[in-house]
Amino acid sequence: MWKLIRKMAIYAVFTFIFLEVLVRVFHLYNDLPQWYLDENKTYRWIPGQEGYTVYGNRRQKFSQYRINKEGFNSYREFNPTADKYEVALLGDSFIEGFHQDYYSSIGKKIENRLDGIEVYEYGHSSFDFADQLHLVEVSKQQFDYIDLIVFEVKYENDLRRDEYSVRYRAVTLPFLRHSKLIVYMLNQGMFDPLKELVSDIQSLRKPKSEPVGGIDEDSLYLENFKKLVRKYNFDKAKMALMLDSRKTDSNFLKYLEQNGFRYIDYGLPFEKNNQRPTTLIYDRHWNDFGRKLVAKEISSFIEEDNSWINFNN
Repeated sequence: MWKLIRKMAIYAVFTFIFLEVLVRVFHLYNDLPQWYLDENKTYRWIPGQEGYTVYGNRRQKFSQYRINKEGFNSYREFNPTADKYEVALLGDSFIEGFHQDYYSSIGKKIENRLDGIEVYEYGHSSFDFADQLHLVEVSKQQFDYIDLIVFEVKYENDLRRDEYSVRYRAVTLPFLRHSKLIVYMLNQGMFDPLKELVSDIQSLRKPKSEPVGGIDEDSLYLENFKKLVRKYNFDKAKMALMLDSRKTDSNFLKYLEQNGFRYIDYGLPFEKNNQRPTTLIYDRHWNDFGRKLVAKEISSFIEEDNSWINFNN
């Protein structure tokens, strides 16, 4: 009996080593960069990192990233000045762009369409509207020079709070990153049942929260938006939102239009081109075609922007 157990243990060790080597040789693991929390309580990626991200089974998406000096995935450094026209794109993982080679990002596609501008992409996973406004507030010296600031807002996710506070991230078992096989298994969802079990246990310990004042979600999102733009002095002349009107409450859109908030709607071109996929097969993030459509909408908005017109006259 002990002999059998010993043999099984030896086989398990050698099998693990073989699979570890296999995953490393074919780079099947998702090699995300390391992040840090800066002095302003804003998450950024550690500058200078380069590598490749892997998404989907059997390496369906293999993309190169490059973290610039500001701690964002970008093909260029951020150096806004008064004598150039610069655009800042702020958002979550869709702007962060780990699902696309950094030199084929939305910002690069915009620059390819419009000569003489620079596009800076301040994207970081899970950034909501409060995160984005806070980033602009604590980086005023840089953003004051930027001519157009575009906030990517997903209505259903990004307006759930009315003020910024850092959401601390716990690094769970960091030593697991040394095993690319385990990283690969995590990315493929092989540990999802275990994570769901732990989550269920934790939820049982927490008391259920009741809706505040019986307010519905749409009304709550609108109130949160009003508080955030008021607190951070949202500049309607140089700031705009980017959203999908198909997934945004009509009353919210009506409020934006009635109160002079400009927005870029990428939902309409997505719907118009619905014969061709705009997202990745295994993921809801935009594919290259989807990013081209987004870049085209932003480019058209820039061409109609007064500061762009004045800059080119």
